[in-house]
Amino acid sequence: MQNHSFNSTSWTTANLVSSGLMGLCFMVGVPGNIAVILFIVRHLKKDNFTVHLMLNLAAADILCLITLPVWIYSELNSIDQSTCKLFTALVYCSMYSSVITVTMLSLYRCLRIRHPQLWSRMSRRRERALMFCGWALALLFSCPGVLTQEIVKRESKMECERNLDSDARLVVAVMESLLGFFLPFSVILTSYYYLHKKATRGAFRHRYRPTKLLTRIVVIFFIFWAPHHIIKLEEIFAQFSKSQPVLSPISDIAGCLTFINSCVNPFLYAFSSKSLRQQKPESKTKSSQHSQGDHSRVVNSSLN
Repeated sequence: MQNHSFNSTSWTTANLVSSGLMGLCFMVGVPGNIAVILFIVRHLKKDNFTVHLMLNLAAADILCLITLPVWIYSELNSIDQSTCKLFTALVYCSMYSSVITVTMLSLYRCLRIRHPQLWSRMSRRRERALMFCGWALALLFSCPGVLTQEIVKRESKMECERNLDSDARLVVAVMESLLGFFLPFSVILTSYYYLHKKATRGAFRHRYRPTKLLTRIVVIFFIFWAPHHIIKLEEIFAQFSKSQPVLSPISDIAGCLTFINSCVNPFLYAFSSKSLRQQKPESKTKSSQHSQGDHSRVVNSSLN
């Protein structure tokens, strides 16, 4: 049995700040994302792949946020090995699922507008298979983080941390930064670049503008995830140069920002709720006259 007693004098300012942020995220984010799911189910079309991705993002956010009480406890007290492994798995899986979903939203938007005939051949079964593959990839990408997470003695309490030698820790850190941020964000930026090129053409101007909601989701994703990965990069370079990382003391706070991303998304949906509810389906006559153009307008109308 591990000794779970702790000394309150071991609490640092970073512990208290990160615990407070996580508590706020839990109280705001969980009911907020539940409200998003209820809103989408009641008001949006159920046969739209974008809507399915929005539901998937809200579900991943909830999965991430429900782990917060355990992490708050671990900031102030000791946790055991099984709790460390289980909740690390939940966080990593939900984190990668959120990243993959945001990437799929951007890529889907780009393909649907630039190559509508290509996506029109996608059946509902294939779309569901694509969603399943997203979660399977998230689970696969989570494995290194979960397997390397251990209980480590820190002063008066046991903490859930990565326990590796320097070389292995470097490899895992690089892989997580590539798979969890830089590669997905490169795909997102590339998608927006091609969308922008399409939108600036005279015949398509004002017709293929990126939707406001999707743009907000991507921008917020960058704002709240960038600090966490910048600190990781700094730690990687510090290992290469054999120097002491400067930003490590605020790594816990930067990690909390990633949870804030999960509880901000519901507010983005709320800002767009009026336009989402007011969208009218195209009439059959009109759609038959403009079949190819309607592919783009359907995507616009579902998220504008």
